[in-house]
Amino acid sequence: MTLAFLALGGVFFWFFGGPRYVLEGVLGARLRQPVHLAAGPQIYWGRKTVRITVLGLRVGTEARPWFSVNRLIIVLPWSRLLRGQLQIQKVTLDAPTLNGPWRGVSSTGARAFPWPGEMVVHNGALRWPAVAGHTLSVTALNGRVVAQGLSQVAGDWHWRNAGGRWHFAAEMASAPMVLARNMILRVATPAEPALLQVVIPVLQRGSREIVVPTLLVRWQESGQRQARLRVRALRLNMLRRHVILGEGVLAAGRDLTLHIRAADLRWPPLQGHLAYQATIRHLPQLARRWGLTTPPTLASPNALYRLTAAGTLQWDGPHLQWHIAQGRMDGSAWAGQIVGTWKPLAIRVDLHVGRLNLDHYLPAPRTGTGPSALLPALPAHWPVTGSVRVAHLRWGRINARDLVIRSPASGAPH
Repeated sequence: MTLAFLALGGVFFWFFGGPRYVLEGVLGARLRQPVHLAAGPQIYWGRKTVRITVLGLRVGTEARPWFSVNRLIIVLPWSRLLRGQLQIQKVTLDAPTLNGPWRGVSSTGARAFPWPGEMVVHNGALRWPAVAGHTLSVTALNGRVVAQGLSQVAGDWHWRNAGGRWHFAAEMASAPMVLARNMILRVATPAEPALLQVVIPVLQRGSREIVVPTLLVRWQESGQRQARLRVRALRLNMLRRHVILGEGVLAAGRDLTLHIRAADLRWPPLQGHLAYQATIRHLPQLARRWGLTTPPTLASPNALYRLTAAGTLQWDGPHLQWHIAQGRMDGSAWAGQIVGTWKPLAIRVDLHVGRLNLDHYLPAPRTGTGPSALLPALPAHWPVTGSVRVAHLRWGRINARDLVIRSPASGAPH
C-alpha cells in the first residue's frame, strides 16, 4: 500500500511540474537570481549518458533578464554519476541571450558549476552596456568550445556607429599549467578587413590567477591610424581584482610611445603603482589624426613637437602622486611631482622647468606700463596650488630668469 502511494505521489509530482519547480529552486538558490522555466525538463536515459533538455530558461526578472535560452541540452555520462561526480560532457545552447554585467552571485559561487567538455552555441547574442560609454552588441554568435582541441566562435558586433564581423580561435589544452595555445581574435568591418587582431601565444594557469606571458594587439584603420600593444608577464586574479604587469609597450604610429614597467593594480578602490616612460611627437597633428581637438593657439609648428617624460605613478582611491624624474617639452627640460585628489578636485604642483618660450603656446599677455604685463585672473575657486620654478621664461615682453610662479588656494598667482 505504501509503495502504491509513493508511486502515485511520484506520478503527480512529475506530471504537475514538480521537477520544474525543484530545478527552478535549486538554480535560483545557487545563482541568487530568479529562475524561470517554460516547461519541466525532458530526460532521456541512454546506454552511456543521460540527456536533459530544458526549454525556455530565464535567469533574472522578466523585465530585466540576465540570461535566457530557448533550448538548453545537457549530456552527462552515467559512469561519473554513479560515483557521485558531476561531469558535464556536452552543453548545447540554442538562441542564448546574455545581458551583462552579472548581477547575481560572485564568481566564487559560479565556480560550483563544472565547465563542460564541449559547448556548442547556435545563434547567440550578447549585450554589454557601458563599454567606453556605449553599448556593445554581439549577434549571430555561433561556435564550438571544447576542453581540449580546436575551439572557434564567430559572430557580428556593433558598437557606437560601427559594426562588422569577429572571429575567435584557440587550441584548448589540458596540461596542468596551460589553458590554451595560439589564441587569436580578429575583428573586421566592411571597410577595414583587418581592423583589430589580438594574439596570445600561450595562456597559463597559476595557483589562483591567469598568466599571460605575451600579449600582442594590432589595430589599424584606413592605412593611417594604427596602434600596436605588446604586453609581457601579465598576471590577472579576478577573484581578488588584482593585476600585475611586467612590461607593456604601446605605440601609435611613429608619434606616440608609452612604456609601462612593474605595474601593480588593485580595485576597488583603485590602488597601485607603475613606472612609465612616454614620448609624444607632433601632439597637435596626432590629436587631429585621432579625432581630438586642440586649442587654436597651438597652431605654431614649434608647439608641442616633442614631449617626453619618465617617472612613476601611484594612486590610492582618489589620491594620486605623479613623479616626473626627467622630461622635456620641446626644447625645455622639466621635472618634479604633481599630487592631489580627484574627489574633491585638489592638485598641488612642484615643478622645475628650464628654458620656456610661451610664445609657442599662448598669445602674448597685455602689456602695462614699463616692462610689466597684465596676466589673466584665475577663477575664484582654483583647485591648483603649489609652485612652478622656471630658469628662463620668454613670453611677449616678459624675459625673466629664475622665476617662481606660486598659486594659492584661490585667486591669481603671484
